[in-house]
Amino acid sequence: MAREYDTYTDDVSTIKEGVEITIAIRETDIYRTRVVKAIVSSNKKALPDGDTLWVRYNLGPLRPEPWAIKILADVPGLLIKKAVGDQ
Repeated sequence: MAREYDTYTDDVSTIKEGVEITIAIRETDIYRTRVVKAIVSSNKKALPDGDTLWVRYNLGPLRPEPWAIKILADVPGLLIKKAVGDQ
């Protein structure tokens, strides 16, 4: 089952597509933030096995079309935020 994530940016053009990047994402079902190494694309067809990535501007507005993300690995220690309800 595909998962959904979101990320925040000031300028969507600064997100490099199609190459491995390090990016902070939030799992939208439990609101846990993670830093991961991933490949992202604004064209979901470019990553057909990827999950959904919603891109938000830092002021909150959501871009109308979802992106795709393929997570390669977690990057431990950079950002740790527990899921809602975790102790």
